[in-house]
Amino acid sequence: MNVTAGSAPFDEKEVLSPGWLAGMLSTRYPGAVPMRVEVVERIETVATKLRFRLEYAEDTDAPTALCAKGYFNPALRRATRAEADFYRLAADQLPVRTPPWLHAAVDDESGHPLIVLHDLVARGARFLDPLVGYTAEEAAATLDQLAALHAATRDGEHAAWRKLFPPRLTGLTRVLGREALQRLLDDGRAAGVPAQVRDADRLTAAMTAMEALSAEHPSCLIHGDLHAGNIYQLADGSPGLIDWQVVQFGNWAQDVGYHLATVLDPDELARNERNLVAHYLDRLAAHGGTAPGWDQAWWLYRAYLPYGLFLWSITRAVDRPIIEHLAGRLARAVARHGSLDLLDV
Repeated sequence: MNVTAGSAPFDEKEVLSPGWLAGMLSTRYPGAVPMRVEVVERIETVATKLRFRLEYAEDTDAPTALCAKGYFNPALRRATRAEADFYRLAADQLPVRTPPWLHAAVDDESGHPLIVLHDLVARGARFLDPLVGYTAEEAAATLDQLAALHAATRDGEHAAWRKLFPPRLTGLTRVLGREALQRLLDDGRAAGVPAQVRDADRLTAAMTAMEALSAEHPSCLIHGDLHAGNIYQLADGSPGLIDWQVVQFGNWAQDVGYHLATVLDPDELARNERNLVAHYLDRLAAHGGTAPGWDQAWWLYRAYLPYGLFLWSITRAVDRPIIEHLAGRLARAVARHGSLDLLDV
C-alpha cells in the first residue's frame, strides 16, 4: 500500500462524508466519487471501529467495504499515535500479516490518529473473540507470525523505528498510582490468585525489572497486546495481527508469554507451553533470527509474564468479562511460574 498523508478528523461524521472519503481515496483511486456511505457495524472500546460500505457515482475499482478506526467518542479521546505510525511507516516493510490499509494519519495539532483499512470481514476473514477457545495448533501459527516480526527487527536494525516505538514498561507504571492499582488488583479481576501476586508494589517493581532486563538482551519490535481479540483468521485459517496501539521495542518473551497465557486455557497452557516456546525458537531461527539457548529462553518466557498481568490490571475501558478472563489467566500463569520471584521483586 502507498503511504497516504492527510488529516485525521475527530468527527466520525466527517470521516464518513463522501467529500472526505473522496479526498482520502484520490491518491490511489483518482476519480472515485462516493455517493452513499452506509455503516454496517460500530464497535467502541477506547477506540471506535466503523465498518462501512460505499457506493460510487461511476464504475471504479475503488473498494466498496472499508473500516475506519479512530478515537471518535469525546469522553474517550486519546492521542495514541503508535498504531497509525506503525501502518504508515512500518507495516508494509514487515513479514507479518496485517490488514491492508488505505490511510494512516495523525493530526498535527490534536495528535488524533486515524486509520482506514480494507474491511476484511467482507473478504471472508473472521475476527476472533478473546473469550472463545484457542487451540495449541492455532497458537503455533500465531507464534510463527511473532517470530517473523521479531527476526526482522532485531539487533540494532531500524533505528528510526526504535525512536517511534520505544519500550513502554516503566511508562505504563505511571498510568496509575500505587493505591489505585491495588484497588483494581483487588476488585475481583484476579480472583483466587494469592495476594502476594496481586500486589501493586511487586507488580510495579516487576515492570521496572523487566525493562532493565530488556537492556541486557537483544530487543525487537513486539506487538505488545496479542490476545485472541487482536487476531483475525483468513478463510484458509491463516492468522493476521491487528490493534497495534502498544507496539514497542522489547524482549521477544514479552510477546510470547503474553500471547500464550491469554489465548490458552490454563491447563492447556501448562500441557503445551514448553513445546510452543520451543516451536517459537525454531521459527525465529527459520526466519533468520538468532534464538537464545533453551535454559535462557525458558527463564525469559516465565520472567516476562507479569507484563501482561500489569496491562490487564490497569485496564478499565473494556467489557468486564474480558478483563476478568484475561487478567485471571495471566495472574494464574504468573503465580504458577513464580515470575515475581524470578525477577527478585
